[in-house]
Amino acid sequence: MAATIAFAGQSAELGGAAKADLDRVAKNLAGRGLRQIELRAYAGGGGPESRKVSLARALVVRSYLIDKGVKSRIEVGAYGGDGGSGGSERVDIVVPNS
Repeated sequence: MAATIAFAGQSAELGGAAKADLDRVAKNLAGRGLRQIELRAYAGGGGPESRKVSLARALVVRSYLIDKGVKSRIEVGAYGGDGGSGGSERVDIVVPNS
């Protein structure tokens, strides 16, 4: 896993700390010339609203990375529920086979 970006409950807004983390990740990823990365977004609470929030989170992180020069193909997964360890209000940035 390259990074975990935390979000406030039921929000898809990037805070200052999240942007700083994404800036660091984007710089790292852009320099590596990766073919693909994955975003796995989670939102707590369950139900269809949680999936919508998690998808919105994944898309905002994807857009931010693209704006920062990441040229890799970015796969997006949106999940409700707790997503296991690491808290439920987050987006995991995963680099396959790294």
